[in-house]
Amino acid sequence: MTSSDCELKKISTELKYISLKRQQLLERKQIQSIFQELRNRAGYGQTEEAVSKQHEIDSIDSKLKQLTEKKAELQNSLESILNAKVKNSKKEVSFTSIQTTSVPGFNIFYVEPPPAIPAPSVILDVERLPHRPCRTQCPECRQFIITETFTSVSSITWLVCFMTALIGCVAGCCLIPFCLDKFKSTTHKCPKCRAFIRTIKKL
Repeated sequence: MTSSDCELKKISTELKYISLKRQQLLERKQIQSIFQELRNRAGYGQTEEAVSKQHEIDSIDSKLKQLTEKKAELQNSLESILNAKVKNSKKEVSFTSIQTTSVPGFNIFYVEPPPAIPAPSVILDVERLPHRPCRTQCPECRQFIITETFTSVSSITWLVCFMTALIGCVAGCCLIPFCLDKFKSTTHKCPKCRAFIRTIKKL
């Protein structure tokens, strides 16, 4: 790694730190301003606490000004280093063994193709919902969701139970349909608004 690369990395780290610090100071200033506005509306007047809060807001403003100036300096030095690299060096960038391109001073990133797995489909017709959780639009809250499903005993469950009892499975085997989801009704429910979307019955 060359000295210019080290310098670029250092400047980039400092810029990230300055951005984070500015964000923290802006949030702190916003909170103090809200407290001050509430105090003014409540009619407390100019107390010692209000004066100290105003001093804190002023100090935050001065720190923000210093950080803005430092950020501008770092950006200027970053641009000068990048311009010097563009003038002094030419880099050869190869994408594959066949294609080779020479681009001076630019970092070129290889973008991978999208995945071969197809995107999940969204079923908008609630009459066509399957017996498993799926993507759809809730008719109540109009949000795109993945439905929650649960099963319940239906008429087909009782029918299969009686049929198995009639053919001689009376020693508890006739209760097997109550344990299997494929003999039960499936209800789709919205996970956000908790509304029932549709119940799919076997019969």
